[in-house]
Amino acid sequence: MPNVAFFAPQGNNTEPTTYHPFDILGYRFTDDGKYYVSKNIELQYGVPKPVFLEYLLQGMKSLYFYETEEDIPIYFVESNHLLVKIDAPKLSKQTTGLQFKNQTDRYIPQLHYAFKDCPSLEPQIDRAHFSRKELMKITKEYHYATCTSNEACIEFETKEDKHSIQLDITPYAGIIQYNVPSGSSIGLYSSPDLSYLAGVTLAISNKRWMSSLSGCFDVSLSRITSSARSSDENYTYKQSGTMLSGKLGIRYTYPKGMVRPFVELGADISGMINAKIKTNDKSERWLDGVYPGYYANAGVNFKLSRKNKQMICVRAQFKGLRDMMEKSGLVNGWSGVIGYTF
Repeated sequence: MPNVAFFAPQGNNTEPTTYHPFDILGYRFTDDGKYYVSKNIELQYGVPKPVFLEYLLQGMKSLYFYETEEDIPIYFVESNHLLVKIDAPKLSKQTTGLQFKNQTDRYIPQLHYAFKDCPSLEPQIDRAHFSRKELMKITKEYHYATCTSNEACIEFETKEDKHSIQLDITPYAGIIQYNVPSGSSIGLYSSPDLSYLAGVTLAISNKRWMSSLSGCFDVSLSRITSSARSSDENYTYKQSGTMLSGKLGIRYTYPKGMVRPFVELGADISGMINAKIKTNDKSERWLDGVYPGYYANAGVNFKLSRKNKQMICVRAQFKGLRDMMEKSGLVNGWSGVIGYTF
């Protein structure tokens, strides 16, 4: 959200100078060519807001980009000092006597209005996707179709935004309680003990596409232990092993505010490391193999800063594993963890 710019003088330790929109006309980065200019925009009807807009293209019509606090992308097409807002890829279903698609592309009529003086672009606009690449392409083609002086269309950004792909890393620790469903082949002589759970989650999202959806990969370690004694106390039984789990899933996170709830669902693949069953002094291997399953979780991310992505994550999760040979549930687990996202 470019509403303020900081400039630090080189070669000394003075404090950086702060500039707000219209304190300066604009500024530019020399490393990647990004260019920002002061403009008044209307995010709400009739309420002008001074901001620094990212300047994408300068031509017969100019194209700008802005991203809200909620990571919502908005484009502006400028013609004769008038800004036409291109936003909101989807509208809800229309309830009129006319026939509409279930999801109407709102930006399509906005683009038709912005480029109404170039009918040759209409077929391309009808097929356009709501993306930076597509809107830049349409704006450039408009320029070359209408420019009579053969001036080149100036492109201020030649690189895709490096920050459009966001990777969140969350190491975590907590506890997990395993239980054995009826008919399981796990063979425990007693209920599993409460165990530790530690791991790390990688969440990948694209702010330009849909920042509320993330693809998640998770690796964790936990223990399954159980011990019992026979009724005549002649035998003691002890089962133990370390479970290595890998998960792959999809997460939805509420994209606004400092407190952001999320839900996640996906597949789990788990295997045992150094798993043994011990009867008195006799020990043998236990639970060899890899077991597929599923997981579902819900939690809350508490943002530590409005500007940075650091968060405290609190999460509860259920997982279920199956024995594919026996065609039955192997083990279930409930867990609770706390983690730090950076």
